Amino acid sequence: MILLNFESTVLVDVDETLVCWSKAYRKPGKGKIAFVDPYTKETVYLTPHKPHIRLVKQWKGRGFGIVVHSMAGVQWANTVLRVLELTKYVDVVMSKATRHLDDKEDIAEICGTRVYLKNT
Repeated sequence: MILLNFESTVLVDVDETLVCWSKAYRKPGKGKIAFVDPYTKETVYLTPHKPHIRLVKQWKGRGFGIVVHSMAGVQWANTVLRVLELTKYVDVVMSKATRHLDDKEDIAEICGTRVYLKNT
């Protein structure tokens, strides 16, 4: 068992949150970074979402617990974190939860306020 001993914890998604995909994800381009998919070994070129990356660093600096999750799997999430050099800011990496067991009906009550910034 992992005990996250933080007053506040932030859940951070990977795709379209830390990195953004485009239709031309197989081609390098301005502002894109190469990532090797750990499952397929294919190289993809994605754009870092700089405002969200900055938020992760700021939240960690303020003492928040950071949990990164991805529907694409824990190895993909870990790859993105390594390439973006974010591993030192993250406490837990996991696949995205597919269910939750709670007495609260509204997920916002459990997870708190959704934050999403435009990628500039």
